[in-house]
Amino acid sequence: MRKTIIPDALQDVHDQWHFAPAVVARGMIFCSGIIGTSPDGAAPGKAALEGARSTLGEGDAKPVAALQAVRDPKAQFETAFEALASILGEAGAGLADIVELTSYHVDMDQHMVTFVQVRDAYLNPPWPAWTAIGVKNLIVPGGLVELRAVALAPDD
Repeated sequence: MRKTIIPDALQDVHDQWHFAPAVVARGMIFCSGIIGTSPDGAAPGKAALEGARSTLGEGDAKPVAALQAVRDPKAQFETAFEALASILGEAGAGLADIVELTSYHVDMDQHMVTFVQVRDAYLNPPWPAWTAIGVKNLIVPGGLVELRAVALAPDD
């Protein structure tokens, strides 16, 4: 048995791009990768999913390259965690339910200290398993980190 999790802000993204933000299966939530985006490159605060929604405008969907990564690295990392929290929230879970986190980093050497500070502000002990992977680039131009997570689903 599986259930696709689609927050309202990502429904059109799901429909246009066939992107499942998360899937619940066998008591686990598998979250797709998420990058800290916004409609204009500025930090969106708690409206962390609005960047993805902004690619859909009137008529045809804009290309994925129309997504804008939040320009400030720290704010981009915070936005990614806020977006991940929103997706988990739609599944009835939260960041504390994460058991495994994978982060994909562009220019890891330059931004890792800031990323770890942000990560530690959003996650608490017991720490999830974590793998950090350096990559050349991400699907969103200017993206510095993409978060993918596996979390415990709430008991039904």
